[in-house]
Amino acid sequence: MELLSNPAVIGFFVFFGLLALNAPVFVALGGATLFTMVVLGAAPLSMMPFVVSSSLDSFTLLATPLFIIAGNLMTRTGVAARLVSLTEIIFGRMPGGLALTTLVTGCVLGSMSGSNIATVAALSFLIGAMANSGYPRPFAVAVVAAGCTFGVVIPPSISFIIYGVITETSIPKLFAAGVMPGLLMLLLLGGYTVTLSMVKGYRPAEVPRSWPIFFKALREAFWGLMAPVIILGGIYSGVFTATEAAAVAVVYIIIVDRLVYRQIRWQDMPEVFYQSGKTIGVIGMMIAMSAVFAWVLQTQGVAQLLDQMLHAVSGGSRVVILLVMQFIIFLSGMFLEPIAAMYLLVPLFKPTLLAIDMDLIQFGAAMTVNLSLAHLTPPVGVGLFLAAQMGNVSFAKAAKWAIPFVLCEIVVVLLTTFIPAIAMTLPNLLK
Repeated sequence: MELLSNPAVIGFFVFFGLLALNAPVFVALGGATLFTMVVLGAAPLSMMPFVVSSSLDSFTLLATPLFIIAGNLMTRTGVAARLVSLTEIIFGRMPGGLALTTLVTGCVLGSMSGSNIATVAALSFLIGAMANSGYPRPFAVAVVAAGCTFGVVIPPSISFIIYGVITETSIPKLFAAGVMPGLLMLLLLGGYTVTLSMVKGYRPAEVPRSWPIFFKALREAFWGLMAPVIILGGIYSGVFTATEAAAVAVVYIIIVDRLVYRQIRWQDMPEVFYQSGKTIGVIGMMIAMSAVFAWVLQTQGVAQLLDQMLHAVSGGSRVVILLVMQFIIFLSGMFLEPIAAMYLLVPLFKPTLLAIDMDLIQFGAAMTVNLSLAHLTPPVGVGLFLAAQMGNVSFAKAAKWAIPFVLCEIVVVLLTTFIPAIAMTLPNLLK
């Protein structure tokens, strides 16, 4: 009862009420914060501008808008089509070859842009190609949407940057922690796709294969493939920070396009920055409002009350506590953007995680995989919704075909949560 009577918890109900009225997430967060501060008197309103400014005043956080710009530039270079051609030569002859090609390409694109939505936009042309090859159209939409989930987990990842800022943990180590869970996601999602294709009789892609064709495709995709090598190589060699790497990514993509691909005209640049600016503005508002609401939650002692409740419910069992946390994250991802969910939940979970001796890097990897499901799960499911729109399929039909992909990723969440080696092997190799 003490938890339910807390002003900040009442603010949570106001927040979900505003979401139910179809208010944007940052508006719902801001409205709930104002209600908690002004009506319930939980904190002085004069603190709001200080918390907002401190939440955005971060050099590390500057990587977020830069990676968004890099993602938008990447989708316009035509590198996605080149990667599809290369991947199709390698995997196309397998059962469900075109669907498997979509997943692998989504994984590679995720390592270039760090943006899920940019990946959906880049891969949307494959929906028609899969439908023409005999795949059910809703399944093709679900595959493209599943391919977009890698952008949250495979480094460089905007979500890892946000998590690192909140928890004050190493961004390079978080990037490294995402590699093996991301590859495990690809293995399970790809395994399901191949198995389903064998059962349903979806034919392999009819693509010519020879060494000259392979090397031609590799040569055309080479400069795109070098983007993650340069970004991650520079970070782990100590040449530049994650923020500087994001700036390097923008410059690299522009140079490669001007000298090699020549797809982006100078006249297109204002549109690229305009579209990027809209996304950056929404994310900035979401970060600011989430930070203020999270600050109110902390000042009202919600983290301590949640810690007591978790220990009471679990009987002190570490396994049960982590399962409850992941369930809360999963439910949050059904309604919230990953960034908002992180700002709200991580400060509440952190005291309990430290108390049960859970490594914050490992938990960050598991949480990020869990929140990648936010792009697949109704009622929001931004990635699935966008893919369904582009594929002219109802959201309900696409959601039905996406269920097995969601179950596969839940398995990855559980494995990453309870088997430290999956997330921590690579970070432990770093100095």
